[in-house]
Amino acid sequence: MNPTLIIPSRNSSSQAWVQWHKSMKSRYGKKQANILFVKGWDNRAGAGTAASTNELREYMEKQGVNLDTMLYEDVTDNISSGLDAVGDFFTMGKYFAIGLGVIVLGGAVILVFNIVKNPMKSVSTAANFTPIGRASKLLK
Repeated sequence: MNPTLIIPSRNSSSQAWVQWHKSMKSRYGKKQANILFVKGWDNRAGAGTAASTNELREYMEKQGVNLDTMLYEDVTDNISSGLDAVGDFFTMGKYFAIGLGVIVLGGAVILVFNIVKNPMKSVSTAANFTPIGRASKLLK
């Protein structure tokens, strides 16, 4: 079926526009599909419509087409990018916290092992961390 005969309308979803572009791309090639898409988009939908979503603009940008946007759409896209960066930050923070927990837990296991293995040496070492313990060592 010829995709140029079934152009999405102003009320179509962004997914319908993406699917339309994909079907034209498979039939006519990317360059011609982009030209036909821009003509159809400008005539049937355009900036400010429900189909003008961040997902559609990102898809078309990957295809080499920058769609016109309204000011609020630009703000929405920038906020979306900012939230993605915040999400990436928290993802990295999660892995950092897990790594830190493993290090602390590993240190605690080694400490308990050494205390059980040689309790008198552990008491002597712990005494070094108190003022009285250090002073008693100086007097010996």
